[in-house]
Amino acid sequence: MLLFSCNDNSMPDVDDPTPKPPVLPEAKGYYLSEQGDDANPGSKEKPWRTLGKLNSVDLEPGEIVYLEGGTTFQGTLILDSLDNGIEGKTVMVTSYGNGVATIDGGNKEAVIILSDYFHLKTINVKGSGRKEGNKANGIEVKRANQGTLEQVTVEGFQHSGLWLYSSQNIKAIKVVSRNNGFSGIFVTGDYVSRNGRYQYPDEDKDCSRNIILKDCTANNNPGDPSVFDNHSGSGILMEFTKGALIDHCTATNNGWDMPRSGNGPVGIWAHSSDSVVIQYSISFRNKTTTGAADGGGFALDGGMTNSIIQYCLSYENEGAGYGLYQYYGAMDWGNNIVRYSISIDDAVKGVTNPVKYGGITTWNGTDNTKLFRNCQVYNNIVLNNFSPAVYFVTARDKENFGFYNNIFIAKNEIISGPSSGDKFLGNTYWNMSGSPIPFQGYSNLQDWANYTGQEKLEGKLVGLFADPLLMGPLSTTLSEPSQLRTLSGFSLHPDSPVKNKGLDLQTLFKLKLPAQDFFGNPAYRGIAPEPGIHELD
Repeated sequence: MLLFSCNDNSMPDVDDPTPKPPVLPEAKGYYLSEQGDDANPGSKEKPWRTLGKLNSVDLEPGEIVYLEGGTTFQGTLILDSLDNGIEGKTVMVTSYGNGVATIDGGNKEAVIILSDYFHLKTINVKGSGRKEGNKANGIEVKRANQGTLEQVTVEGFQHSGLWLYSSQNIKAIKVVSRNNGFSGIFVTGDYVSRNGRYQYPDEDKDCSRNIILKDCTANNNPGDPSVFDNHSGSGILMEFTKGALIDHCTATNNGWDMPRSGNGPVGIWAHSSDSVVIQYSISFRNKTTTGAADGGGFALDGGMTNSIIQYCLSYENEGAGYGLYQYYGAMDWGNNIVRYSISIDDAVKGVTNPVKYGGITTWNGTDNTKLFRNCQVYNNIVLNNFSPAVYFVTARDKENFGFYNNIFIAKNEIISGPSSGDKFLGNTYWNMSGSPIPFQGYSNLQDWANYTGQEKLEGKLVGLFADPLLMGPLSTTLSEPSQLRTLSGFSLHPDSPVKNKGLDLQTLFKLKLPAQDFFGNPAYRGIAPEPGIHELD
């Protein structure tokens, strides 16, 4: 046996088995300037002038296109399959010099991306306005793979600011989408209809997959004036997608000019998708048009499976803070979670909405409870001065919905609406006035528990009607997701009567719990967990 130390110079020469990447020629850079000329070579000293010239060139892996900062370029930037990058060598379009370059699509798209391994960075994109002549999306990413959009602002398009279609492994980072029509950011893909129900396409490549939206903002996307048969005006909307993360995003003031009544927009939501995680995001003061429904904060709508909303803040939305919905014709809905999140004064319209909502709202638009089942709602705080903390819209509702270890605070009603297939255990309830408050028509918690079996575990009352002693204040104007953990008003006083009053959900129901609470503390410490979003020592 031969032994060699790591500093032994006598080691024999061996071939390195690690494959070497191919040696590629040094990438070029192309420049565009308002002082340029399309007859130039496109160098920094002799730049091109127009996007038309750029579109005529087939870009190579690693090449970078520089648009002059502070300059507006008219037309549409197009990256097609002849502009593909490769792993480690993307094709990038960015700004240079002073300020940020703007691409003005006028009445059409500003950017169309049909390529792989692209990077669009530090670019402004604008259209002529959702009611001023534009008829398009702002940035279209269609059947693309391995791409990044970073520090991009898009506004003034009739449809969506950013539209991702049947694309895979796409990241949108620090994208701001505002003043558009249909949606700020819309992720979608192919689908098929069989026996009157939507289904995923036969091949996974035809739906969107592995999408990341991080640090994005969607604000003041009021509605699409050309859409009269369905909702419009959402902040961030995802459908026909498998595997996605919406992280540290914000949606506000969307949906107020949808040109129809009926189902409406939501700040941040998904439907017909699988394995979507929405976390550390804020959705507030979203609206719907007069006489229409929705206008909520967050939602897992029809056909959602294996998805999670966690560590989020919803406040002062016209519709539900957190909507759990199943519509007729959708795929099966199930195995979804809402946890460690806050709702403050959502459903702010109260009974004036065509559909009544609560902080958390469920609705099943089918006649089959098996299409709407298996949901766990735990360790949330819902506080509402206008509407119930929890509202069930329909009686033919759901199967196996668990509401555990939440804190529900309301003024007029706590739990309202007809329901079936739900179980409340280990929750804390409180009326802001301190007086008894009705539970689904029963005058108090004890009567509700005795007659319905809610909040009873092995015959023992495990729900609590008590002031949880939150630190306060119980309001916020927070709009920056990175500051969510500063919401100390929703933490528990050390002497809170709910200390150790929560249920051990992992032992009782085999739930896989997260590692931390809303504030980053371990999610379970001490004798027993606490209801709400804060785990005490």
